[in-house]
Amino acid sequence: MSKREHLPRSPGVSEDPREHKDTNTPAGKIWFRDLDEAVIEADRCIQCGSCAAACPSDSIGIDDIDGKPTLVKMCTGCSRCWDFCPRSGLRYERVIAEAERDREGSTSAYAVRAADGETQVAGQDGGAVTALLGELLAAGELDGAVVAREREDEPLRGEAVLATSREELLANAGSVFTQPMQLGEIDRLVAESSLSDPDLALVGTPCVIQGVSALQSFGRPGERDEIALTVALFCTRSFEADRLRSVLRDHGVDPAAVDSLDVSDGKLFAYGEEETLLETDVEAFDAAGLSGCGECADFTGRAADISAGNVASPDSATTFVVRGERGDEALSAAVDALDVEDLDDDTALRKLAGWNKRQAEQTLPRAFDPEGSLSIGYEQHREQYDDTDREPQPQNPARTHQYERWC
Repeated sequence: MSKREHLPRSPGVSEDPREHKDTNTPAGKIWFRDLDEAVIEADRCIQCGSCAAACPSDSIGIDDIDGKPTLVKMCTGCSRCWDFCPRSGLRYERVIAEAERDREGSTSAYAVRAADGETQVAGQDGGAVTALLGELLAAGELDGAVVAREREDEPLRGEAVLATSREELLANAGSVFTQPMQLGEIDRLVAESSLSDPDLALVGTPCVIQGVSALQSFGRPGERDEIALTVALFCTRSFEADRLRSVLRDHGVDPAAVDSLDVSDGKLFAYGEEETLLETDVEAFDAAGLSGCGECADFTGRAADISAGNVASPDSATTFVVRGERGDEALSAAVDALDVEDLDDDTALRKLAGWNKRQAEQTLPRAFDPEGSLSIGYEQHREQYDDTDREPQPQNPARTHQYERWC
């Protein structure tokens, strides 16, 4: 049995994936400039990388200074960056509803740890995700895993990396609380590797998984087909690197001294190499959060094959929510590297997911409608966001030259 048979692709995709879906594609061209004003300049970008991944002309890159999407060559006005952005044209809750309808198999929850001590120590919450992916790589079920690590030249700013071995996963284990735009980095990472036609796992926050799920189910035939397994990380918000460092300094913590961060039971912990540098309510870091995260009602990443986080599991263990055939088969293939127990009580998980959904529904200017049309047109978006604290903003003058050159 081939790797693709072991980890089957998303079901229900025909030759033209749009022919059986209600996409309500907006009429006319929508330019990256429109996305910039409506999402990036409005401080609603969640840095998932969906726009860069969707762009057919590779016109969208990542700004080296702020880590946000930016135009790097001619925009063709194809509208795809708008169509697949979970904060503009993509009704992300419809993507989740479609993923749940199309998925075959059941959903189960477990408390999971790595079976070996080295991985337990190196990884987050018992190293379960690191052990899972490491075993799948070692068994040949996957060729690589797109994960995040902290940049060497900038404290607490994440970057995407393609790990192709257990050793590389261990070297990059742990959590990064800033977005590395990994969905938009996949093509570059594969091109820089020695892999050809690889089967990859993608690890990311729920918005990242929403983006890749939309591209696989509603994009061009075969789009993002290299992603054979998706792993979502429980998330209520991600941080912006500059603002995160600023808030840490306000609390008397040197960002360069922070070895790792963790969020648990409403507390944020900053750890040095040998001591706890800070323990405080996570609300104290609200100013460092990406404001667009407040619109997301998908705490557990329901479009993913496996979701992982520390809510509801015992200490030093990870809660795995395993969905459908792809999730089940991935867990079964890696079971020798894991200690797996049924999750006795998922009350805390359900409560936090419910709270997050209520907060998002109150924050969204538009209706939260899992059965609504997949696409949200530009004018419709403007009507919903104008005269709110998240309305579209004029371009940053520092970036105007990009549009004069490329648009």
